[in-house]
Amino acid sequence: MFRAKRDDTLVATIEKQYGIDVHARSDMKLGSLLEERGFDSLSQFLEAYRCRLSDHARKRRAFLSFHMEDRPQVQGFRLMASNPRLDIEFYDGSLQESVDSHQSTYVRSVIREKIQRCSVVVCLIGNGTAWRNWVDWELRTAYEMGKGICGVRLKDSRGHVPTLLYEIDAPISPTMAVEDVVKVIECAAARRG
Repeated sequence: MFRAKRDDTLVATIEKQYGIDVHARSDMKLGSLLEERGFDSLSQFLEAYRCRLSDHARKRRAFLSFHMEDRPQVQGFRLMASNPRLDIEFYDGSLQESVDSHQSTYVRSVIREKIQRCSVVVCLIGNGTAWRNWVDWELRTAYEMGKGICGVRLKDSRGHVPTLLYEIDAPISPTMAVEDVVKVIECAAARRG
């Protein structure tokens, strides 16, 4: 159990006391941080930060980043939105064109807008995901925007994890089990910035 903190406690105090980096200005107030990240209390935030929060703090909007080869499993993943334990809306690009197409600038602007409207980007990791230019671009764009980023390994996939997920120590669910997915999404929401 965590001691109650006042809403005007500084982020720097929280980071020092709990040994974490919340990726926010040190002079930001706890109340503002909790509101911005979508949490009701410090204890809920810390549980999420440590990837142990198994229920959503609030409804999350997630952008799905994936390789088109994995589309059938992605469709199955989208069905999870109907699960009452998963309080989430999905956005994704579902790109039909290659990166080098003459319309890539337009496609990027549309995807950038979708990423902007979400709070978390979920990378669905299949066998070839790590080498896809669009996936890499989507993850880097989300990172530059300060979005939460996490990964979920698709069933039976053995592929490499995209490099950015390692670089930022993003939480990765080894399964598509609802509880595991909720934990990594909430963790990403807590660590965003």
